[in-house]
Amino acid sequence: MADEPQKSKMSGWLRDLAGVFVVLDDQKAEEKPVVPASAPAAPPKSTPVSAPVFVAPASNDFVEDLRNRFRKILEEKNQPGFDFYEFSQMLLRTSTNPSVEHFKTAYEGAKLLNPNCNQQFLLESAAFYKTELQKAFEATVSAGEQKKNALTTEKAKEQQQLNTEVNTIEQQLAKLKQEIANLEKIQTEKLAALNGIDSKFTDKFAEIEQKIQATITAKEGVASEISLIENGIKQYIS
Repeated sequence: MADEPQKSKMSGWLRDLAGVFVVLDDQKAEEKPVVPASAPAAPPKSTPVSAPVFVAPASNDFVEDLRNRFRKILEEKNQPGFDFYEFSQMLLRTSTNPSVEHFKTAYEGAKLLNPNCNQQFLLESAAFYKTELQKAFEATVSAGEQKKNALTTEKAKEQQQLNTEVNTIEQQLAKLKQEIANLEKIQTEKLAALNGIDSKFTDKFAEIEQKIQATITAKEGVASEISLIENGIKQYIS
């Protein structure tokens, strides 16, 4: 039986219990990748539906660790004098599953240590420890819920960022596809022009060739006239 006064501060045992969640979080902190920040973009068009999360049962070691934490809290809350706490310790030291004889023997010993010990006293004392246990339980669950809410917020933020990045990439892909389509259209037009290049210049080449031939013919005609006159001068004029 402890003679110390009941502790008024919750920081000790509450920090121990809340530490259950902090420790689990610290173990995962080193494995968590750093997500680079990105500029805000248009709101995501759709949000993937999250699959139900399967929660596996906690290991026996983890459950036992929690059980010992709760026991430690009850030990710290132990009231002065002999009460339910000492009575329960007396019983559990003899057997983890006390029988009728164990209860009778413990009760006889309890009356020696505390003459005022009776059924009502023990039950009222038990109610106190049950209340303290419930407080510790609610504080532990509250710490877990706060951690879960923080994770939910973190998940939502990361999910929104990923949706934004996916939408940005989709917009960039759409733009690139449009640019590719425009280039393919231009390519088709250029290929058609390339295939028709010969027919485009055939008439022009023919026209030029025709003029060249006409020029040759005209020149030869004039040259013949000159030669005719030149020969006549040589023959008929002395």
